[in-house]
Amino acid sequence: MHRNPQIDTYQQQAQALIEQSLTIPQGYQYKSCMLVNHDALPVFIFRYEKSDGTNNGLGGEHFSVSVDLQATKIMGFMHIASEHCGPGLPDEESAKATARETLSRCAPDLEGRYEIKWVMPLKEKPEKIPHESPFPFSDADGREHLVTGVRVKLFFPDLSSWGWVIVGRNGSVIAFEREVLWNDILGRRSTPAWLHDPYVIELNADIDAVILAA
Repeated sequence: MHRNPQIDTYQQQAQALIEQSLTIPQGYQYKSCMLVNHDALPVFIFRYEKSDGTNNGLGGEHFSVSVDLQATKIMGFMHIASEHCGPGLPDEESAKATARETLSRCAPDLEGRYEIKWVMPLKEKPEKIPHESPFPFSDADGREHLVTGVRVKLFFPDLSSWGWVIVGRNGSVIAFEREVLWNDILGRRSTPAWLHDPYVIELNADIDAVILAA
């Protein structure tokens, strides 16, 4: 297989940035990396899964991170795992404090460049979709579990885009995303959701359907 040495170098730099900025959850190991677009920005999507093989694969538990091609910033990360299910979510002020600390650590270039617009818990039975919608994953027996947290919604005025930090139990962070464009007409994001397995699974199904129809 042909490889691009420059891309390989960028990928190594991106992985180094992850190790510098984030803590890979204990018991997880590197699984894969793909190069895609975050709107017009090329990004790497790194996926880590449990080293013991539990609930691996699309639709299962994972820790995924996006990094821009030049390895200058963490664009987002998401941890879908059983530890983020059930009761014990933080209150609004605690969630805000954790969000600020996360931004300071993972996205220092955004300091002083964001506004907290609202805070809202994810619910197993959401009423305000997609803002309250939980993140599903399936276990080895095919049973669905729902990851919930408290979403701290962010707006970046000079970037004209949105983002969020989703805070879980005991100060843990389930997700962070930045520079997401929103489609007001459709009431959902227009930026590809590469960290979200349901998006990737649906995209793969659409591609398979096109191939079968050709």
